[in-house]
This record gives sequence, C-alpha cells and structure tokens, in this order.
Amino acid sequence: MSIKVFLAGGGTSGHIHPATAIADELKKQDPNTEILFCGTAKGLESQIIPAQGYAFEVIRASQLPMKPSKKTFTAIKDFRAGKKMCRKLIREQKPDAVIGTGGFVCSPLIAAAHKEKVPILLHEQNAFPGRSNRLMSRYAKTVCTSFPGIEHYFNKKAKIVYTGNPIRGVFANVDHVSCRAQLGLQEDEFLILAMGGSLGARTVNEAIVELAKQCTDPKVKIILSVGKQRYKEVMEEAKNWPKSIQVFEYIQNPEVYLAACDLFIGRAGAITCAEVQAVGAPSVLIPYPYAAQDHQTYNAKTFEDANAGVLLPDAQAVEKLPGIVMELMGNKEKLGDMRKKTQELAIYDAAERIVKEVRALGK
Repeated sequence: MSIKVFLAGGGTSGHIHPATAIADELKKQDPNTEILFCGTAKGLESQIIPAQGYAFEVIRASQLPMKPSKKTFTAIKDFRAGKKMCRKLIREQKPDAVIGTGGFVCSPLIAAAHKEKVPILLHEQNAFPGRSNRLMSRYAKTVCTSFPGIEHYFNKKAKIVYTGNPIRGVFANVDHVSCRAQLGLQEDEFLILAMGGSLGARTVNEAIVELAKQCTDPKVKIILSVGKQRYKEVMEEAKNWPKSIQVFEYIQNPEVYLAACDLFIGRAGAITCAEVQAVGAPSVLIPYPYAAQDHQTYNAKTFEDANAGVLLPDAQAVEKLPGIVMELMGNKEKLGDMRKKTQELAIYDAAERIVKEVRALGK
C-alpha cells in the first residue's frame, strides 16, 4: 500500500540532500508514494527541492539565536505561525509519516505532526546533533543517526537506529585503481584532492598553498576545488601560487577524483565525511570552526578515533598541514591502513535503512 510522506530539512545542503535521498528511495521502492516538502521561501531548499521535481510548500520558520535577542521573539513568532500552517496542511492532506532531517525549518512541521498524532522520524547527519533534532526527538518515534554512539543526545523514549548518511549511489560504485586510470595518473604519482567547500574555504586554500611551496616533488599532483562563489577571487590569487596546484571551480564527477586520490584534505561536513568513507580515501579533515556548535570537529573526531583520518584544527592548518602530509606520503603502509579503516566506517545502504524505518512507523 502506497504512503504519503511530508519532509522538512533545510538551511544548508547538508540537511537538504539527505532529505531528497530519502525521498528518492521512497519513490524508487514505490513510485506511487506521495511526497511533500515543507520549507522557507528564502531557504536553499526552495531552490533545490522544486528543481528535483518534488512538491514544495512554503511555511514560516526562522533560526532561534544561540543567545537571547530581538531575533528570539521573531523566531518564536515564526515557529508558532509555521506550526499553524503545518497543522492545516496535515489536516488537509493526512500524511502517513513526517520526516525531519534537521535545521530550524523542521521544528514547526515536527511540532505540528506531534499535535496531529502523525508518526515522526528524524534523521541526524552529524556526530553532534543539531538543536532542532535534539529538541524535537521528544516527539519522534524513531531517530536515525549517521554516527554511532550518539544515542544519549536524544529523548530516551525514541527508538534510535544507526543508519548512516544517505549519499548518491555513484560513490559506492567506484574504485581507486580504475578511477586513477580514468584520470590518467601514473602508478608513482601521488594525488592530493583538496576541497574548501562553501564554508570558510580560505584556511584550506592557504594551507594547500603552503603545502605546495614545501612539497616540490613533481610526482605530487594537487587538485583544489574552490566552488563557484569564490572561483574568480581564488583564480586571481592563484596567479602567484605554485604551479603544482590545479584549481577547479567545480568538479562534475567528485566520486572519481575522491576515489582516485591518495589523500583528501578538506572540511568535515557530514555529507563530505560519508562520501570520503564510501570511497575509502585517507583524509586530513580541517573542521570549519564556526559550524553550529562545532559539529564538524565531532565528525572529524570519529575518523581520528578509528585511525581513519587526521583531525587538524583550523587555527593550526597552515602551519601543520605540510608536515602532516609529507609524513603520510612517506608512510605508504599507514596510508593503506587509513584507507581500509575509512572504508570500514562506510554504510552504503543508508537510504534503504532509513526508508525501512519510515515504513515501520505505522506498525
């Protein structure tokens, strides 16, 4: 029997893409599944969700400040208005389940679903859960986590299931050797893939430049993906950079480069971490220090604790990255062990696991 599901997750792509991955899996298993996303008019979700062909309903929601301020009153007012809108939608369309993947946009929908007695599932992407998921877990029947050992952050009444982070299937279908051949890399060449991402890329860029200055071995290839927002600015700076750094605005097939690389250097966002795990890339993770409640440090620490990667604080990145990388390049056995342990952290069927829990909500 086909079901109807409401989803919310927004603010950043790290909340939105897991939500769409869950929706895709629901539709894959049953094309007759009805799906409606709720989000704000200004949020990134208002662009991404309709572009992927899903119905999208605008609701009111705004971020609750970490410290009390005038914005606190606005956030409370918007939460109440958004909750009222969501209750109306639920009464009209009668969904079988509501799914929240984090971000302040989830809170009105989850609170409304609780009032209307609709079963709720939450998915948490990070090793340190966001405020919305922590608070709303008291209403959830099930909470799916992407990292193990974080059950204590959620309400004790909720069923906690370690499912992993849903990512695109292409990351499960690539391997190191064939991807290196695809990129034309020689056996003795060492590929470093660095991605600054949209959050605070400057530190990563500066650290990579310092690495290139100190590591002059022509066999070492460095690819730096900087993203569309800063490409022009970075290309101007790159005129003075070492020639060993190849700057990309955007990598169309990141799974190939990530699988081919001998070392990944970048931020520790939840989806990035899941993709690194899927291909088994050894990594130096530089958590973005201004991420909400420093959750990227918690993400990176799971790699460090498993001896799968190196956690390098942002403030130390420029100074310490060259030494760390050159030490790793000189220890192939350690890199091989990191690759193996990184892949052991991967969960390839996360979306299927989550959907199984969604379908179990009504039982």
